[in-house]
Amino acid sequence: MFSLSDYRFDLPAELIAETAAHPAHAAKLLVVSQKNSQILSEATFWELDQFLDENSVLFFNNSKVLRARIPLRNQTLFRDGEEKTLKDGEIFFLKNRDKNHFEALVRPGKKFRIGTKIFLGNFELTVTENTDSGRILHISGGEIFALLDQFGELPLPPYIEYSSEKEADYQNIFAKKNGSVAAPTAGLHFSEALLYKLKNPREFVTLHIGLGTFKTIDTDDIRAYEIHSETAEIHHEIFGKIFEYKKNHQKIVAVGTTACRTLESLPSLWKNLTDEEKNIFDENVRNFWEKISEKAEKNWITEYIFSEDFIEFSTRAYITPGYDFAVIDELITNFHLPESSLLVLVSAMIGQENLLKIYDHAIREKYRFFSFGDGMYLKK
Repeated sequence: MFSLSDYRFDLPAELIAETAAHPAHAAKLLVVSQKNSQILSEATFWELDQFLDENSVLFFNNSKVLRARIPLRNQTLFRDGEEKTLKDGEIFFLKNRDKNHFEALVRPGKKFRIGTKIFLGNFELTVTENTDSGRILHISGGEIFALLDQFGELPLPPYIEYSSEKEADYQNIFAKKNGSVAAPTAGLHFSEALLYKLKNPREFVTLHIGLGTFKTIDTDDIRAYEIHSETAEIHHEIFGKIFEYKKNHQKIVAVGTTACRTLESLPSLWKNLTDEEKNIFDENVRNFWEKISEKAEKNWITEYIFSEDFIEFSTRAYITPGYDFAVIDELITNFHLPESSLLVLVSAMIGQENLLKIYDHAIREKYRFFSFGDGMYLKK
C-alpha cells in the first residue's frame, strides 16, 4: 500500500469528463461505507440529503479560481530599447510576492529575460528576477487581480478544452476568496437548488489550490514524496465551532480533499500556536485541541500569520494510509488521477485495495472521472 504501483489503474479515455453535468447536481454519486467499503447506493448529488445525517456539518472550500492564465498573441515585448513581437506566449500567475510583485510561469521562457517589459492596457509588467519555476514580475498601473480579471482566462485542466461555458462551470457558486489556480471540484456539484434543499449546517474554510494538485507522485515509495505547499485561511471561530460540533456528536463532512486537508491541518496549526495565541479561546476549546493535536505532524505547517480575526497558514498536509483522521468524519470527493496524492488521501480513509475495487466498479458502470466528473460519498 506504500508502493506507487499500488495506485495505478487503467482509465478509458471516454470516461474523462470534458464537460460538466447540467444541472450540476445531476452528476452521479456513489455512496460507500467506510466501515466495509460496501456500496450503499448509486444515486445523484440531488439525492444527497437522503444519505446525510440531518445534523452532519458540511465544510466547503470557498477559494475562488483566478483568471490566472494570460494568453499573449502578437504581443510586443520591450528590452534594451528594442521591440520584438511574441506571436504566441503566456503568463501564468502563481502567487503574489508583495503588493507590486508576483511570481508566474512564462512561455516561452527565453523571451522573458530580466528587464523585459510588457504593456497590457494600462498595466506595465517588468521581469525582475528568475526563479526555479518561472519569473518574478513587477506590476504598475493597477493591482494584480485587476490585471487577471481584465486579461486572464480561467486555467481549465489540460484534459478540458477551453470554452466560456466550461469556464463558468469551473467555479463554485460559493467561491469568495481569490487565490486558486484550480477549482475545489467536489463543490462543483452543489447547485443553488441543492444547497437550498440541504438543511444541514455548513461552514467554509479556504485553501488556495496550486498547480501541484495536477502533479503525480514521483517516488516509488509514496511516503518519500514531498508534497507541494498551499496557503490556507480560517476564521478563529472555526476552532470553537468544531469543538461544539464534536461535543454534540455532529459529523464533520469535508466536501472535497482540499477542505479535508485544511481541516486535518488544524491540529498541526494548533500545535504551532503560541500560548498567548491559544489563550484567546475558551478553556474547554483549548483542552479539546490540545488533546487531538498530541499526535499531529507539527512540520505540516511551514508558516502562519495570526491576525485579529483570521489565521493564514501554509500547509504541506500529506495524508497516507495509516493516518488517523482527527477532525473529519466523512468525505465527499471526485474520482481522481492515478498516482496522485489525492488518490492516496482517499485510500487512507478506506484502504488501498478497497479503493481500487470501488474504482473498478466506477469504471465498469461508466462513472465520469476528474474535475467535471461524478463523485462519491464516503460515509461512516
